[in-house]
Amino acid sequence: MPCSMLALAFGLVGFWEKWGGWRSGEFILLSCESGLQVYLVENDSLACCYRLAYDYDPAAGLATAIETQILTASVAFSSIQYPLSSGWSYQSFSQGRRLRWQHTGGIPAGSQSLFSYCLDAPQTGFPVEMAVSWLAGGEILCSDTLRLACYQCLAPQQEQLTCLDDGGYAYTFGLINLTDYTIHRLRLSEPAGQDLIVEELLDLQGAVPPGASLGSFSLTLRQEAEGLESLCFEFTASRLLGDSSALDCCTFIHCVELPFCDRCCTPFEEFQADVSVGFTVSANCETGFLSATYQGWGPCDRTFWNLRNLNTGMGIGGFVNTNSISFTFLDETPYQLCMRVERRNAFGINCYGSTSLTVCDTLIFDCPDPPCVDSSFIDWAFECPSDIELVCGCDSMTYLNSCAALNWSGVLGLSEGPCGEPPVDSITLEIIAFDPDQALLAWFSQGALDYRFFLVQRRLPAAGWATIAQVDGDTFLFTDSDPAEGLNEYRIVGVIWPGKPVFSNVVEVFITGSQNRAGVGEGRLWPSPVRQSAYLQLPWPGPVVVLAFDVQGRRISEWWLPGAFLEPAALPLGAWPAGLYVLQAKGQDGKTWTGKLIKKP
Repeated sequence: MPCSMLALAFGLVGFWEKWGGWRSGEFILLSCESGLQVYLVENDSLACCYRLAYDYDPAAGLATAIETQILTASVAFSSIQYPLSSGWSYQSFSQGRRLRWQHTGGIPAGSQSLFSYCLDAPQTGFPVEMAVSWLAGGEILCSDTLRLACYQCLAPQQEQLTCLDDGGYAYTFGLINLTDYTIHRLRLSEPAGQDLIVEELLDLQGAVPPGASLGSFSLTLRQEAEGLESLCFEFTASRLLGDSSALDCCTFIHCVELPFCDRCCTPFEEFQADVSVGFTVSANCETGFLSATYQGWGPCDRTFWNLRNLNTGMGIGGFVNTNSISFTFLDETPYQLCMRVERRNAFGINCYGSTSLTVCDTLIFDCPDPPCVDSSFIDWAFECPSDIELVCGCDSMTYLNSCAALNWSGVLGLSEGPCGEPPVDSITLEIIAFDPDQALLAWFSQGALDYRFFLVQRRLPAAGWATIAQVDGDTFLFTDSDPAEGLNEYRIVGVIWPGKPVFSNVVEVFITGSQNRAGVGEGRLWPSPVRQSAYLQLPWPGPVVVLAFDVQGRRISEWWLPGAFLEPAALPLGAWPAGLYVLQAKGQDGKTWTGKLIKKP
C-alpha cells in the first residue's frame, strides 16, 4: 500500500487529539464519563505490547460488560494474559479480534486490570485502531477508538543520555527506517505545552531507503527536564513526491527515562573559588544578634562553624552544619570565627576524599550602649501594683518594681534587687500609742519630696515584712487595729511619683494583755512640709486653744480642741498659702506649747 494522505488521518496527531497527550507511557480514554474510564499502559513499545485496565463507578452508568475490538485489517491479539479474579468470564468473536468481559455479579466497581496483550501487526507504519466499548445489556453506553502507534516504522538504537555540567541532558541516538518507503525528512515535535528540547529540526544526510539507518542525532534537554521521571516526544518521517510535495509516512512517540544527575562534585578548583569568597558578618545591636553567612554556599556544601575567644582560648557556639550561624553578643574581646566547608555528593560522601577548606577571620563586637531611659514610656497615671519587688535601673536608681521603673520613670534596663544607694529622703516613724486592741503609728518626712503613696508594713517574729495598709501621699497617720500579741515591728515605705521607694526607720512595740500607752514626750507637730492636714499631739491632757501665725506675726487660724494628748488632733491647712507658720497651743491651766511647720503649695 503506497504512502498516502490516509497516513496522516490515522497518525498520532489524531491520537493526541483524543487523549490530550501522554504521560509516562500511560494513556487515558477521555470521551466516556468520568466513571467509565479505560487505561492503556505500554509494556513494550517496540513489541507493541500493552496492558488494559478500567476504572468503574456505577453512578456514571450501569455497565454489564466491556468489549475490545481490533478494527485494523490483518492485525490480531497475541500473547494474551488474563489476570482476572473469580467471577469473570470472557467471549471471543471474529476469530479472536473482538473480546467481551462480563462478571457474574456485574462489573466490580473501582480499578482493575482486564488483560495484557501484544498486537500481531504488519510493518506498515500505520497506527493500529482498537475500539473499547462499555455495554449495558447488549447496548453500547459509550465507546472510543484507540490508535496505537506500534513503533515499527522507526526503531531507535545506540541511545545514550548524559548529564550536562550546566544542567539538563544530552541525548544521542540513532534511528532505523523500518517502513517500506524511502524517507527524505524527519521532524521532531513535543506535546502541547511542553518545551524541553532545544532543537526543533533533525537534518538527514540524504534519502534513507527501507531498512537503512537515518543517522546519528543529538538532542539537548533543558534544565527544566531535571526532576522528571521520563520525557516523551514525537518523530514524524516524510517522503517527497514527484511534485516535490512532502507526505508524512509514519509517526511514533518515543519516551526516554531521565537519570538522576549528581552535579555536586565540581572540579576542585571551582570548590576552592567558592570557599575563597569567604563569609560576611553582620551585627544587629538592637536585637543583640550577630550572624555570619557563607557567600559561596550551595546545596552540596556542608559548612561547620566555630567561634573562639582569643583571650581565653575557649570555643563558643560549637558546630552548626548550615551555611550561616547566629549567636548573641559577647564581650568586647577579640574572637576568631572559622568556617570549614566540605562538598559532598548526593550520597553524602566527600567529593574530594577527606579534603575540606577552612576560612577564618578575627572579630571584635563593638556596639554602643543601649539607651537607658525613654521618656515616651512615662505615664504617671499608669496603674502599677504596689508589690515591693525592688529592681535596679540602668540609671543606678532603685525602683519599687519593674512596672514602676518603666511606666513612671521610663527606665529600659533593669536588674533584680536594689542598687544599694541610700534613700533619697528620710521618713521618721513613731509609735504614738498602743494597747492590746490597736497601735497608733505616725510618721513625717524630713525632705521636700512628693509621695504617690505610703505602704504600712508589719513584721512578726520569724516572718517577713507584710503590707497591712496603703494610704495616699498626704496621710501620715495609721492605726493598726489588730496588732499581734507579743513583738510587733513596723516600718513605712514611701513611694515617690517616679516610683522610687523610701524606707523609714523600724519601730517596735510589745503587746501584752494589760493596757500600755507610749509616752508623748514634749509634744509633736507633723508632717512638715505639709499640704492638707497637720497632726498635733500635746504633752498634757485637757482642752486647748491652738493659734496659727504667719512669719509676719499675723494670726490666720484658731482652733478649740477638747484635747490632743493620747490621740493626735488633725488640723486642716489646705487653704493656707505656702510658707512658714508658727502654731501655739494654750491650756486652761496656763500651759503653752509652740511648734513650726512649712506649708506646701
